[in-house]
Amino acid sequence: MKQAVILPILKMCGEAILLTIIIGIAIGVIGIMKKWDTSLAYSNAFFIAGCLVVVAGALSRLGAGQEWGTFQSLYAESFRDMSSSERAKFIINASSSVRLVILGLLSGFLLILISVLVTKMY
Repeated sequence: MKQAVILPILKMCGEAILLTIIIGIAIGVIGIMKKWDTSLAYSNAFFIAGCLVVVAGALSRLGAGQEWGTFQSLYAESFRDMSSSERAKFIINASSSVRLVILGLLSGFLLILISVLVTKMY
């Protein structure tokens, strides 16, 4: 039971760290291209990116809630070969965005934490 809970949590944390690293590299490249010479510019960029990721995670849940009506009335060719339980599982997996909310919150908070650390270190 513990492993069934711990493994998805570790996987989610790994995805959040990977997303944070990718965004951090993008910020670093933009900073080099724009020739930012102060830590304040990098700190602001990390803070803005963190806020945007948190908002994107929250909006993913809102969007999934609005699309639920579409999934209820949807009958596509790909559903033809599925049983009713397989269709239900597909619809639940497609409309469940709690994973994206958690990923957005974790990554956003990591980026904001990096923003604070950049300011304190330099």
